[in-house]
Amino acid sequence: MIGNDIVDLQLAKTQSNWQRRGWLQKICTKQEQQYIFTSGKAEVQLWQFWSMKEAAYKAHQRRFNLSRRYNPKNFQCTPKGEVYVDDYSYKTFTEIQNEYVYSIAMTSNEDYHSSVYDKTMNACSKLKETISEKLNIDSSLIHFTKNSNGIPLVHIDQKVIQLPLSLTHHGTYSAFVVSI
Repeated sequence: MIGNDIVDLQLAKTQSNWQRRGWLQKICTKQEQQYIFTSGKAEVQLWQFWSMKEAAYKAHQRRFNLSRRYNPKNFQCTPKGEVYVDDYSYKTFTEIQNEYVYSIAMTSNEDYHSSVYDKTMNACSKLKETISEKLNIDSSLIHFTKNSNGIPLVHIDQKVIQLPLSLTHHGTYSAFVVSI
């Protein structure tokens, strides 16, 4: 299973006052908070943990076809890139740029394809192109929907196929990850 999340750092600065009293305690464990404040780049570390948690949440939700219910403190991050929820772990990979923080979470070492776009690019159409190329099928046969829990589904020639994927967007950026 796979999930992803992106944080537009410029938008996060204007949308979130993460330093206000009580905010961080609602999102992060004590160990995460300690690591954030000793990291040297507290704000970037916070958004890295946030994107890791969100990506793992999406992978966990897909893995068990769960309804939407997210409590960030249930997802515990380590500085080495693991995220734990209940008795399950997710490996994450994070890309940190000046403009964004982007994380991918997965249950195992899966082959995947991922791309980040500025929002003027349509990540859904690029995802469709990628699936078309990787599976060697006409892109007009590919359609996306979501199930009742909001989990994205891929339809090829009107049949749902099991293809782990995740889409994310925030501010100026959008991205996808797909395991083919």
